[in-house]
Amino acid sequence: MLTKDLIRFNRNRQSRIFPRFLNVDDKITLNLVEELATLYQTGVGQSREDLAELALPIINAHRSPLIAKGINKLLLDRCQFREPDKDVAPFRAKVFATAAKLLTSNDPKMDSLSHFRQVVGQQHGEDADELAAALHGDLPIRQPLQSFETVLPVKLVHRYNLAQAQGLLFNSSRMSITFKEPDVGKRRFFFRYLRFFRLLARVYKESGDQYRLELDGPLSLFDQTRKYGLRMANFLPVVVLLTEWSLTATIKPEERSGTLQLDHNDGLISHYRLTTAYVPDEFKIFAQQFKMEVEGWKIQNISPLLDLGKQELAIPDFSFRHKSGQIVHLELFHRWHKGAMVRRIKHMDGLQKKIPLVIGADLFLKKDPPTLKQLEQSPWFKNHGLIFNAFPPVKRVVKVLESFLLT
Repeated sequence: MLTKDLIRFNRNRQSRIFPRFLNVDDKITLNLVEELATLYQTGVGQSREDLAELALPIINAHRSPLIAKGINKLLLDRCQFREPDKDVAPFRAKVFATAAKLLTSNDPKMDSLSHFRQVVGQQHGEDADELAAALHGDLPIRQPLQSFETVLPVKLVHRYNLAQAQGLLFNSSRMSITFKEPDVGKRRFFFRYLRFFRLLARVYKESGDQYRLELDGPLSLFDQTRKYGLRMANFLPVVVLLTEWSLTATIKPEERSGTLQLDHNDGLISHYRLTTAYVPDEFKIFAQQFKMEVEGWKIQNISPLLDLGKQELAIPDFSFRHKSGQIVHLELFHRWHKGAMVRRIKHMDGLQKKIPLVIGADLFLKKDPPTLKQLEQSPWFKNHGLIFNAFPPVKRVVKVLESFLLT
């Protein structure tokens, strides 16, 4: 990701925002990437501070230092620096204690800085210069580079262009996505990641393989705006994988407010791989515990889009099959999902037919009096809802799942 000071864009009189994408075939840019990448590739063992000093002339020599700083940031993201030694702080305290003792010893030889440093080093079995360098080895700037993930220059430029759009979405208040995707695998991948990123989305199936999504952005929420903004930005590479798509987002902060419009013709390339392997840790843990502790129910590998009627769709977090053949779905609403949860409960209370959907509400939502009142007055939530903290316990989920076996 790029920090906001590295985002480049233009804005017209109609408040339309245009990210300033780079030409992926520009030789000057590709040479810049290659030069900086070579620096990190050959710089294993050097500290952050030393690498920064070596990169500075390359950055300043480029026709646009701002572009060079952005490229450098993305390359730094591919660096793995060694974690600081936990013993550095105690060792430093011992060295300082030794130094203080020598300075108060009234030994006239300690007036010589070189002699003083030599004696301190000897008492700790170290060369004076090496000891001085090791004293602050726990500072970030002193961390040595362990490894660098190589990348083709053209791929890094594509990553830069995508990051420009992501940086703007981080500060969005609303986003609308329309896509047409005939590939079933890509559709499943899209909705799977939408669920795992826990984005607020109202999904509408417009026709055949065409869908429209309305997503609340981080600046429209009452809590967790920074974390949610990051999830919104990280979801863009998933959108880019679709065959035919368009996106419209409302960007709010004063210095960059306006409307951002992107589509499949913008030439953006995703760095995500089209795979279903990614599952958040909390989902894995829950699934493992469920398998070990529960008999009679199994978690289905794929949770389908659930038609709730009135042209509204839900994306369950889990789908369960009972040995009787009954399938029940679970949809979780976290602390930043207040508005979406209230809409969902009202929708379920107003249905004529019974849809097997369990609604989970984050414990944090009970702190909001109007939301708590909504939960308490909802017939659906009373019979088919649960409260959870962080992630729902297996036993509580099973109890609510079985509420659909009694009818």
